[in-house]
Amino acid sequence: MLKTKLYSYKMMRATGFAPNPYFGVLTLATCKSGLRRAAQPGDWIAGWTAKGLKDFPTDVGEERLVYLARVTKKLTFPEYWEQYPQKRPVLKNKADDAYHGDNIYEPASNSVPDPKQPNTFKLHPCSQDKDHVKKTKDLNGMYVLICEEFYYFNPSRPLEIPGKLRPNVPSGRSNTGAVTENVSQFIAYVKEHTRECEKTSGVI
Repeated sequence: MLKTKLYSYKMMRATGFAPNPYFGVLTLATCKSGLRRAAQPGDWIAGWTAKGLKDFPTDVGEERLVYLARVTKKLTFPEYWEQYPQKRPVLKNKADDAYHGDNIYEPASNSVPDPKQPNTFKLHPCSQDKDHVKKTKDLNGMYVLICEEFYYFNPSRPLEIPGKLRPNVPSGRSNTGAVTENVSQFIAYVKEHTRECEKTSGVI
């Protein structure tokens, strides 16, 4: 019997860009390149508060949950560009979900797209600053994670998890994250308390 695997990492930003919880599906297309390579369909990902998180800074050991998502599938960047046009950024109105779009890497028309060759992709302007979006590192993740089941909490009111249910959380930044096996009780707790917290969207 396969155990449920969870990847946990700390979030330095929670702007709705990475991850992007809009249009009924949570996607992770930038940052965390190691995690995007390693995670497989069926695995879970948890994003936690960190000391440097603007909305809810927390010390090591006191992290709270910003989101929990189950990986449905992994897409290449060309597949993501074609299959999720609604996730492409439209920088007109900050209140518009498309403003936060993370589908920013368009295959160049004059070459065969290859994530190992960043010049084969066109980077579209997005809501994030240039220091946050790093083309080579983003494409090095090879895949975009698509999560159709997810629980995304207001970053200023993340979910507190009882100590006995807390999975492994890295003490600092981690490209791949800390892995925890068999986290069924943790997942059940999050699902049970989702209705009590303000969230963007998700499957309950």
